[in-house]
Amino acid sequence: MDGTNNKTGWRQQHTHGLMSWVLFVFLLFICPLSQASILLLLSGENSYYRETAESLQKTTSTLGISPDNFEIVTIGEAQQANTLNKPYELIVAIGSSAARESLLQNSNTPLLNIFTPKNAFDAIELSTVHETNRKISAIYLDQPLSRLITLSCLLKPEARNFGTIFGPVSQSSQSEIEALTNENGIQLNHAFLAEDNNPVAVLKPIVSKSDLFIAIPDHAILNRAIAKWILYMGFQQKVPVIGFSKAYTNAGALASVFSSPEGIGKHAGELIFDWLENSNQAIWNPQYPRYYTLSTNPAVARSLGISLPSERELYEKFQEQELKQKAHGNDQ
Repeated sequence: MDGTNNKTGWRQQHTHGLMSWVLFVFLLFICPLSQASILLLLSGENSYYRETAESLQKTTSTLGISPDNFEIVTIGEAQQANTLNKPYELIVAIGSSAARESLLQNSNTPLLNIFTPKNAFDAIELSTVHETNRKISAIYLDQPLSRLITLSCLLKPEARNFGTIFGPVSQSSQSEIEALTNENGIQLNHAFLAEDNNPVAVLKPIVSKSDLFIAIPDHAILNRAIAKWILYMGFQQKVPVIGFSKAYTNAGALASVFSSPEGIGKHAGELIFDWLENSNQAIWNPQYPRYYTLSTNPAVARSLGISLPSERELYEKFQEQELKQKAHGNDQ
């Protein structure tokens, strides 16, 4: 009797062991143990880089791509571990510094730059893309100029004279913004400001003859240097200012349009998913952010005698204008 039980027990153990081995081999084939296939390279420890990466991962996870497919490191961590020389399917550089580092250390892996100003990417592309066959693209940090014009027209539709200042970088946008204002029956008053110019002397005549002033991003140093003067003169002369960041609105602009880290991460996640799952090559067309945020300053609006629509109404009207522009082929 005991012999029979021993044989039965041995058979059960043998069968159980064989099934475990078969299951292990099966799982090995359907779930290969490999390193992450996408590198998210952060320019630094700043919270907005982390938020962008987290939004990207959250978006792709919702669409069906496991978070395990991503490795997140800063430039410093990547340099210490020689990360950029590992084989990845895609590198996502978050910020301009990460983009430059990716190009210095890796020459083959496709590269998507996000949270990078358009002028910074254009400089990278011009110096690199023609020298290699590497795929390089970007989601710009900047907004298309059409959004600044749309927001301006919605908040002060009676304005017929817009003012702006072009710096060393933004002067390349002159013809585009002139075309956009002309389409809306608006006169554009403008001047050029170099880093060694007196900002007050350049800004004062432009602000004084404008119904509304549009702040266009340029070099970060120049942006900081003239923002306080733009806002001060706008307040002094009752000229509303449209900015390009939440900070601009908080500091005294009537309103701003910008893209948050969450919005840029979401856009990147959708592009990556569509590329991996559907072989959609749209990811390799450099583009402006798909998602944006509108911020307004009610206190400034009251001081200027401007009646602000509700947040919901403003977004709805703004989206209507975006759709009209796309229908007419003006989407950038």
